Amino acid sequence: MRELRPGTVIAVIALFIAIGGTATAASGLINGSKIKPGTVTARQIKNQTITTSKLAPATVASLRGARGPVGATGPAGENGQPGTPGQPGQPGAVGATGATGATGADGVVEPYMDQVLNFNLPTEDFTIPLSIDLPPGQYLLTAKTNVVNQYASGDNMIECTIWTDEVDGVDRATSDVPYNRIFNLSAMAVADVQGLVELRCVAWNGPAQLFDTKLIAQPIQG
Repeated sequence: MRELRPGTVIAVIALFIAIGGTATAASGLINGSKIKPGTVTARQIKNQTITTSKLAPATVASLRGARGPVGATGPAGENGQPGTPGQPGQPGAVGATGATGATGADGVVEPYMDQVLNFNLPTEDFTIPLSIDLPPGQYLLTAKTNVVNQYASGDNMIECTIWTDEVDGVDRATSDVPYNRIFNLSAMAVADVQGLVELRCVAWNGPAQLFDTKLIAQPIQG
């Protein structure tokens, strides 16, 4: 702390007496009028008897020294140790190759077919406009034709039947066709065939004509 100037000391003592020395002044022992200016010096004041709490704030502020220079920046601290990364898992072993599956069935097999553009039907007698020789097996059999009735006296009963191996009629189509009218007939069946499939047709009442007639045998894969 810097040395107090005499004028400051006197002001401090006067302030101390004004605040805390009321009892002393009242007793007549000492008051401000009895203190001669310049008579109370630092020598008369006991060391460490006047604290900052007894001084005016401005006086306390005047006692502070100037702010010192900023200190140098300290050295940077050491970097911490990095964490240990997780270890990747090991890939599992490749499984054994599975057994080869059975060979699938063949795709669509080309059908067998016979066809005729025009065919005249006799009266009251079955005829065979179409036939196919087949390997033994199971087949989807389809027959279709267009019929023109040439019987001028009226309707004509037309009949067409799919036969297998000359012993079994597996499906039949019939219709009464008016004179000079066109009518469509179709038949279809699934059957076991040993070697032959036929289309047999007849016009019961009078002459007739078939056109665009087809017989189709589509193999069925087991």
